[in-house]
Amino acid sequence: MSILKYPLFVSDIDGTLVNQMKEIPEANKKTISTFRHQGGLFTLATGRSYMEAKRFIEEMDVRLPVILCNGGVIYDPATDRLQPTAAIERSMVFDALADLEKLTDILDIFIYTTDKVYATGISPQTQAQIETGEFPLELVGSYHHLPEVPWIKMVVVAEPQHMPQLHAWTETVDYPLEFVQSSENYFEILPQNVSKGNAVRQLAERFDLHPGQCAAIGDHLNDLSMVEMAGDSAAVANAHPKLIQAARRIVPSNEAAGVAHFVRHHLLAPVSQAQSQ
Repeated sequence: MSILKYPLFVSDIDGTLVNQMKEIPEANKKTISTFRHQGGLFTLATGRSYMEAKRFIEEMDVRLPVILCNGGVIYDPATDRLQPTAAIERSMVFDALADLEKLTDILDIFIYTTDKVYATGISPQTQAQIETGEFPLELVGSYHHLPEVPWIKMVVVAEPQHMPQLHAWTETVDYPLEFVQSSENYFEILPQNVSKGNAVRQLAERFDLHPGQCAAIGDHLNDLSMVEMAGDSAAVANAHPKLIQAARRIVPSNEAAGVAHFVRHHLLAPVSQAQSQ
């Protein structure tokens, strides 16, 4: 039996585990290492694709299945395989594209498959934000030229002031899809019932754990589902107001190693208990 009250800990990456420079603070690495030495299970849950998340998976030596594309893809380090959990029907993608192209304030639209990201172009604003060499982008002349593979999710990029327009659009459609804002610039469209929360729940079942034995930490609305279902949860101080309201705890920001604070003060077993094992 684990000495830990919450044996499974899942962390978001951007805005949470990493700082503004996209680096993992040493304090986060050390406390997660201690958690694992006490028998804890650790993994990541991110909106990133595998290529975008790869260096963090390797840096943290994650051995559990990793939740990618906000639950749309699972990467298993043990087998080095990517497995989609669901896909959006092609007809639905084209219906959504037709709607979105009528909205004039959109910068970019990306369509994610298991291992690539497709677009018909990329704006200078988005180009400046992406990490060169890690974003597996392939430009196509038309979305009709996309390969016949599972389409995992759509990402709409827009300036923060135009996000309400996208939220309003979702109220006018009845597609059986999930809609979630994952950052101040990114709005995501996912297959029905795909979320970080559902992916964490399924991962817990693999280890004969129930949701109440999981801990989760995040910073934005795509983390809401896992923060709400976890037995203990935290929002970093820089998190979206709705996540701060939903989380059980508020910890220091990602710049101040909030993940380390959460693990050290709420997830580790007391020293005396850990030493007796």
